[in-house]
Amino acid sequence: MKRERFEQRLFRIFAEAGYSPVQLLTVTPEEMMEIPGITVPNIRAVLCVQNKVLSEKNRNRAGSLLEKALREIKESEGQ
Repeated sequence: MKRERFEQRLFRIFAEAGYSPVQLLTVTPEEMMEIPGITVPNIRAVLCVQNKVLSEKNRNRAGSLLEKALREIKESEGQ
C-alpha cells in the first residue's frame, strides 16, 4: 500500500471532519482536539501554518487571505 503524504493525510482528516482546506487557517486547537484521527504532530503542523500565514510580516496578505477564506466558507455553508 502506498504511503499517504503528510499534507494529503492532514487534508483528508479535516475533510472527513467537515472542514474545508481554507478552514485550517481559522480552526482553533480546541476544535482540532475533537477531530477523530488527528494527532499531536498534525495539530502542531496546522498551528505552524497558521503562525506563518498570520505572522506580523504577512499581516496584510494574511488579512486578505483570511477574509477570502471566511467569505468562501460562508458561501459554501449558504448553499
